[in-house]
Amino acid sequence: MEPSARRAGCTQEDGFGVQPRRVADLGRVPSLRRSSSSLCRSRRSQYPFSSCEKQENLSSWIPENIKKKQCMYFVESSKLSDAGKVVCECGYTREQHLEEAIKPQAFQGHEWDPKKHVQEMPTDAFGDIVFTGLSQKVGKYVRLSQDTPSSVTYQLMTQHWGLDVPNLLISVTGGAKDFNMKPRLKSVFRRGLVKVAQTTGAWIITGGSHTGVMKQVGEAVRDFSLSSSCSEAEVVTIGIATWGTVHNREGLVHPMGGFPAEYIMDEEGQGHLTCLDSNHSHFILVDDGTHGRYGVEIPLRSKLEKFISEQTKERGGVAIKIPIVCVVLEGGPGTLHTIYNAITHGTPCVVVEGSGRVADVIAQVAGLPISEITIALIQQKLAVFFQEMFETFTEGTIVEWTKKVRRAETGVAQWIERRSAD
Repeated sequence: MEPSARRAGCTQEDGFGVQPRRVADLGRVPSLRRSSSSLCRSRRSQYPFSSCEKQENLSSWIPENIKKKQCMYFVESSKLSDAGKVVCECGYTREQHLEEAIKPQAFQGHEWDPKKHVQEMPTDAFGDIVFTGLSQKVGKYVRLSQDTPSSVTYQLMTQHWGLDVPNLLISVTGGAKDFNMKPRLKSVFRRGLVKVAQTTGAWIITGGSHTGVMKQVGEAVRDFSLSSSCSEAEVVTIGIATWGTVHNREGLVHPMGGFPAEYIMDEEGQGHLTCLDSNHSHFILVDDGTHGRYGVEIPLRSKLEKFISEQTKERGGVAIKIPIVCVVLEGGPGTLHTIYNAITHGTPCVVVEGSGRVADVIAQVAGLPISEITIALIQQKLAVFFQEMFETFTEGTIVEWTKKVRRAETGVAQWIERRSAD
């Protein structure tokens, strides 16, 4: 099958480099252990307008405005940790709790309730991040509560991290585990994604981990950086991940800010956790006070993307909202849910055919009348593209998939009509 990228409202995707058959809506860094304040004091006389002022402002602004989540009451779980240790219902061990969290006997044995047992307090992980032994590129990171208002996060990104307001938001979703892509498709995807982002001044948002579609995006940005001249703008690649699933995250904890914090990427020792991807430029690490539970970042990411898409930029004296597009590679049930939500909220999706699983199920039925997208047809496609887990699909699951795929195709038609009317 020849790869194709399906994009809403255009005849040729500039950058993805293929003619769509269907318009779819759808270097080692030295150890730096001195405090940031002492470094700033030593440099201030030499560089009166250096970045030290910005660091100090950040160290003041972030604890006042950005919070983390902390379990305040240890309630023993019936499950042990991977290392065989007793843990709280939040997933953390006794030693990882504050002293007051393990004192009050009145709370022992009660059913753990995150609304009661988890509290917000000033974050203790933010600043600059470098990946030990990999490159000298310096990124930005922050650990923040899942309840952080989008306006505050956006203020951090634009005012304190200094990111230019984007002209386009590219939200990439799909398989979280490593998957194979045909060489030509991989080349088309990588070149196209980065070209669009670089030439339009876009922000790319992913899950930020060194695996699956996020790794593919990171490698695309890396290859672009290696082949481009210094004069070309950096591609802003923002990883939004769950704090409690990041391996070696303890190296990011610096209550006054890490400038830089050194992150060690250790895939062999990560277990069921994941490492951050070194080719992303910014990381938003979403915290709900738990350890090892994936998906915590999804609601915050959705709200943040929606908030950004509602902001405006002035072009030719006219205020225009920032457009957003969802790019889908491979993926499982969670990806289908993301596509369904995106289209329901009017966000166009680019489904990359040939990348596998969900993307290919949708691509295979694109263009068919809704009446022909039957339960039997979706069952047939699932048997082809989800061979390893097809037996786990119940009749109810297949009905639900059919409903969501149909909704996606309805959204496709609506998007095309809307674009044609423009």
